[in-house]
Amino acid sequence: MNIKHSVSHSVIVALFSVGFTACGGGGSSSGGTTSPPPPPPPVADNTAPTLNFNPSTTSVVSGQSQSIVLSSSDNVGITSGPSVTCTNGGSFSAGVFTAAVVTADTASVCTATAQDAAGNEGTATLTVTMTPDLSGPTLTVSQSSFNLASGESAPLTITATDNGGVASGPTVSCSNGGSFANGVFTAPVVTVATTTVCTVSATDSAGNVSMETFTVSLAPATVTLSGTATYDFVPHISNSSTFRVFPTALDYDSIQQRPIRGATAELVDASGTVLDITKTDATGAYSFELDPNANVRVRIKAEMVQTSGAQWNVRVQDNTNSDALYALQGALQSSGTADSTRDLNAGSGWGGSSYTSPRQAAPFAIMDPIYDAVTQIAAHDPDVVFPLAKFNWSVNNIPVSGTLANGEITTSSYRGNGDIYILGAENNDTDEYDIHVVVHEWGHYFEDQLSRSDSIGGSHGGEDRLDPRVAMGEGFGNALSGMIIGDSVYRDSDDAGQASGFALDVEDNDVGQEGWFNETSVQSILYDIFDSASDGGDTLSLGIGPIYDVFVSDSYKETPYFTTIFAYLDEFKTQFPANAAAIDVLAADRNVNGIGPDGAGETSNGTVPSALPVYNVVNVNGGPVEICSVDDQGTYNMLGNRAYVAFNVTAPGAHTLTMTRNAATSTATNRDPDFLVYRNETFLGVAESGDTDTEQASISLAAGLHRVDAYDFFNLGITGTRGDSCYNFTVTR
Repeated sequence: MNIKHSVSHSVIVALFSVGFTACGGGGSSSGGTTSPPPPPPPVADNTAPTLNFNPSTTSVVSGQSQSIVLSSSDNVGITSGPSVTCTNGGSFSAGVFTAAVVTADTASVCTATAQDAAGNEGTATLTVTMTPDLSGPTLTVSQSSFNLASGESAPLTITATDNGGVASGPTVSCSNGGSFANGVFTAPVVTVATTTVCTVSATDSAGNVSMETFTVSLAPATVTLSGTATYDFVPHISNSSTFRVFPTALDYDSIQQRPIRGATAELVDASGTVLDITKTDATGAYSFELDPNANVRVRIKAEMVQTSGAQWNVRVQDNTNSDALYALQGALQSSGTADSTRDLNAGSGWGGSSYTSPRQAAPFAIMDPIYDAVTQIAAHDPDVVFPLAKFNWSVNNIPVSGTLANGEITTSSYRGNGDIYILGAENNDTDEYDIHVVVHEWGHYFEDQLSRSDSIGGSHGGEDRLDPRVAMGEGFGNALSGMIIGDSVYRDSDDAGQASGFALDVEDNDVGQEGWFNETSVQSILYDIFDSASDGGDTLSLGIGPIYDVFVSDSYKETPYFTTIFAYLDEFKTQFPANAAAIDVLAADRNVNGIGPDGAGETSNGTVPSALPVYNVVNVNGGPVEICSVDDQGTYNMLGNRAYVAFNVTAPGAHTLTMTRNAATSTATNRDPDFLVYRNETFLGVAESGDTDTEQASISLAAGLHRVDAYDFFNLGITGTRGDSCYNFTVTR
């Protein structure tokens, strides 16, 4: 029988006190009993528990802790402990020694004690040198440097940690201002570029202080300088009259301040350097953001520039001063430290009975209706690109023919290449406030630059019977001015004090010299297509869009015929066939009866019999066709001065064109015939040798329709004796 050693000695004795009975059966047993051997004597436990610190010696900074391994064992088992006591304020618990707060090296001896069941006691010692805490808290700043605008805030993370505990902080102080609270740094307000260095500090429980720095670059706060740019506009005295043409004059007693719209606005410093550029809006307002306390001026240029989407470039310049651009300049002033307003107004210069100071408003008065023109067309065609338009205006521009740079411009007019000249002669003829005149001349620019015009220019009037190319151009200019300005009454002032002039209503249907040769008829037709009023034969209200579309169409620009009211209306009916019948009624109401681009079937000759047919058709290698040049209505550009010839080339090559006076039908003798040859919009050449009674030219021609402008040079009114003369015109191959 095996007995476990852990059973107590007294139990063993009890077990062996039980009697044993000898087993029966065989053998020679005597049947008696045998006593067990005596138990071994008890063993005494004299071994104490074993304890160890690892490490047994160390050093710990004041107030901080260190993990120490305390191990214990016993041969039987520990019944008490281990327990640890430390001297000089140190403590040991759960394997961690915590130093007392000391200011000098101090030893703390920790004694561990444990007992077993026999009462044996084991011990171990740990010796810790507690050293003073000489290191401050650990500081972290999320950014060491960054940029902020004046007064701006930004998130910033700052932390302070210390084993002995952070007693105070972190706190932030900055060399040039700034504050930190709740994880946000707020920059100070500065007026110049500034750098502020901020110091972060924290103190631990031992009084140790740590510091870190971060740097903030500060941009000065901007201020807003804004205002409104205006100009003095002098209106016309309003007249109501039953007459088609009636007087008008400038009304200096009713000067209005109107916004300068779409103009270039510049911010300029004392040295003239442009600091910023913007544009005035539709109310004349502008705005700049700039540094405070900067000495600046605002300059409003007499130009409108737009370089994206619909594009334009319009400038008003002084043709008598090297084409210098006009501008309105404000005073040089400090921008201060707060937002400010500077309104600018270009004055008229009117002193009560005459101009007594610079006429600053004039260039802006010229530019203003052109703002309406380009923006209205851009609203219909957002991809339109207007080439440079240069308005040449000066107080020196007088109605005298001579040198443009001296202001001798003859009249307000378009002279090609984007150049428009506007009169400015006080007490004679000024046109800067005659905004219908301004738009009229821009209309010629529009025809030249975006469409096509075959007009030969020259003087003209509402009662004139004109070359139909001139009637078309001038009638369009008048009608366009009413469309753009929104006022059908065309006004033009002149004379002393600008107190005279004339006005006419372009919608007026009572035309004295109605017909395809009259600008008033043309303007009335075009305006009635545009406007919303229905009067006479007018049932159309199409606005400016369709009118613009026809003018800029390739088919109109490339018509083989001259640009007359016939060519325009024919193209209009082609593009807008639903309105063809209404167009015919409208034209007939103005005594324009021909159809097609050549005016075939026209019956009105304007009392000039040779004016019909509109085109004299010549067959190549055919017989001569008689054409005439007469001065019945005047010279140069009047009806009958010139005859139109049309012929069709079927075999390309050299052709001979001959114009010879017909002695049988010409009352004038010793004439000087000349002619110009065109194909579509291309000018092919001129025949003007000066030979008496005959002119001839040999020109290489391509296939297609050609046209000729034929005339008696003397009927241009330049030199020689005017008179009626007729010619035989032939074309041979």
